Amino acid sequence: MISRQKIKIIGLIFIGFIIRNSPIYAQGNLFKYKADVQKIDTSGIYKIELSSDLCAKSVASLHDLRLFDSHEKEIAYALSSDLSIDVPSGFIAFPEIKSSANTDTVTVYISENKNKLNINRLWVKLRNTDANRTIDISGSDNLQTWFAIKENIPLAIADDSNAPDYEQALTFPTSSYHYFKIKVNGKNKNPIDILQSGIYVVNSYKPEFSALSAIQFSARDSDKKTGILIHLNQPYQINKLHLDISAPKFYNRRVVVYDVGNKQGSEICDTVLSSSGSQDILLSAKTTDIKLNIFNGDDNSLIISHIQAFQKKQYIITYLQGSYSYYILTGDSSAKPANYDLSFLKGLKYSLLPVINHSAVYKNAAYKVHRSLTAHNYTFWLWLSIVLVLLALIFFTWKMMREVNTQSP
Repeated sequence: MISRQKIKIIGLIFIGFIIRNSPIYAQGNLFKYKADVQKIDTSGIYKIELSSDLCAKSVASLHDLRLFDSHEKEIAYALSSDLSIDVPSGFIAFPEIKSSANTDTVTVYISENKNKLNINRLWVKLRNTDANRTIDISGSDNLQTWFAIKENIPLAIADDSNAPDYEQALTFPTSSYHYFKIKVNGKNKNPIDILQSGIYVVNSYKPEFSALSAIQFSARDSDKKTGILIHLNQPYQINKLHLDISAPKFYNRRVVVYDVGNKQGSEICDTVLSSSGSQDILLSAKTTDIKLNIFNGDDNSLIISHIQAFQKKQYIITYLQGSYSYYILTGDSSAKPANYDLSFLKGLKYSLLPVINHSAVYKNAAYKVHRSLTAHNYTFWLWLSIVLVLLALIFFTWKMMREVNTQSP
C-alpha cells in the first residue's frame, strides 16, 4: 500500500522540478558582460580601474560587479566610492611651552604653533581620566597677551580601550596664533595630565576624472534662454561637464541641468556658470541624454565651441594572487549587493595602492549559453509539468483507494 507521505514526497519532487526549470529560477544572476583583469606577478592589494565602458554596462551603483579568479571562485572587493578618502596621513606635534601657571584651580598646557598654521581643531592626548571638567582655549602671539578663542568645552572621558591614554579633538573658530593655551578648569581638584597636542594632516581629496568618448550636442536659443541637448552613445555615468565658452568675456548665468534619457526628464542640478569660474558643471547621472537650460535674461547667448563629459574614476580594491588570473562580470540588473568581509582593507592608504586595468568589455559567452537555454517558451513545459504532477497524484490516489476497497470486508 502506498502511504500518503509517499504521495506528498512525489508531489514535492515534481514541484521542485517545476521551480528548478521555471524562467524565474533560470534567469537567476545573469551577467551579460565580461572583462579580463590585467595579470600581475606579485600578490598584494591592488586598485583595478574601471573603464567608463564597463560602468556604462553596469547599474548606476555598480553593485552588480562580480570578481572571479581562474578557479571560478568569487573574490571579495570594495569600491573606492564606498571608502573614506580623507585618511589621516600624519600627525604634527606642537611643542609644549612649559608654564608655572598650574594651580589648584586649573591645569594649563601651552602649545606652540611654530608655523602659525590656520587651524580649527587641536588634538590633545591625555592620561585616562573620568573627571567632570571643562576646557578653555585662548591664543597669543607673545605669551603675554592672551585672547579668548572658545570656552567651556566639556572634557571627554577615557574610552574602554586597554590603552593608558586617549585623545580628544578640541574644535574652535579658525585661528593662527603662535601659541594656544589649554586650560582645564577644576577648582580645588587634582590636575589633568595632558601628554601632547598637535594636528592631524589629511590628504585633501580631489576627485579624478576620465573623459568620456566624443559626445554630440546642439544648441537652440528661445525665450531668453539657451537650450543645449547632449547625447552620448550609451548610458555613461556622468559626473562633470566642461563647456568651452569663447564669448562673451564676462558672464554669470544660471544653468539648470536635466536628465532627459527617459520620458519623464528629471532635474539633476541647478548651478551657475561664471567667467570667473572653471566652466565646469558637477553632477551625477547615468544616462544617454542631458539637457542644459542656460538663462540669459536680456544678455547675448553664450558662444559654446565644445562640450566634454567626464566620469569620476572608480576602482575595485581587492587582494590578488600573482599566480592567478581574474575576470569581472557585470550587466545583471537583478543582482543583489554583495556582502563581503573587507578586513584586509583596514588601515590602508588607498591612494598609495598600485593601479592595474582590465581588458575591453566583451559579451559573456556563458550568458549566451544560459540565455539560449532560457529563451525557449517555458509556458508549455510549465503546464506540462503541472499536468504530470496532477496525473501522478490522481493515479496514486486512485491506487490507494482501490487498495483500501480491496481490504474492506
